[in-house]
Amino acid sequence: MGTDIRPGIRFAKAAGPAALVIAVVIAVGFALVSASDWTSAEMGFLRSVSLLHDPTLDWFALGVNRLFGPSIASLIILLGVITVAGVTRRLSSAAYFFMIVAVPWLGNEVVKMIVHRPRPDIPSLAHPLIFEPGGLGYPSGHTTFATCLMIGVLLVKRGSRWRPALVAAAAVVSLATAASRVYLGVHYPTDVTASIVYSIAAVAVVNALWNLLSVPHLSRRLPVADELPNRGVPDAR
Repeated sequence: MGTDIRPGIRFAKAAGPAALVIAVVIAVGFALVSASDWTSAEMGFLRSVSLLHDPTLDWFALGVNRLFGPSIASLIILLGVITVAGVTRRLSSAAYFFMIVAVPWLGNEVVKMIVHRPRPDIPSLAHPLIFEPGGLGYPSGHTTFATCLMIGVLLVKRGSRWRPALVAAAAVVSLATAASRVYLGVHYPTDVTASIVYSIAAVAVVNALWNLLSVPHLSRRLPVADELPNRGVPDAR
């Protein structure tokens, strides 16, 4: 009986605190929906930022908006899975990368639906660059994707001697994406802050679930050309 309980206990210890953090993120979202004064203050901040637009920053923010949008983000995940499988020669590593990035990203949409916080009033900005009328903004999907993507890379390359550089790059990408969403005025600062917190917690939950339920046969190495069995191909002569 002890051996049956231990994995569950390990899972609870690993995923429990992270699940609690996600619950707090949702609770804060509910509070923000009701806090009209706070939302007005954040909207005022976005209007101030809109007055400071710069062509280079416009180009960067619009590029991030397109790069980490749903269609290209899905392609990035696919390419990432293929790359991880090719480099590591392991199905488990590719599946792990997919789960770490895709599941929290999809979960972000669930949190949005639960909290139901509207996007900022984009048309009221001095220099609106994109229009996303209506819709939900808490948490930011772009920021969640960027954060989970970089965490996924870090976890797959956890033994790399380049880890310090990768950690720095991950932080820059995540924070730059968050800043770009605020710069465009499509998310409040609290939206993107919640995204980063949620992403880290959601990845921790998925990682704990993977460790609990990982399938042994996925750990096998993918065959390479030199290892393929010789099936006695007949001589063409």
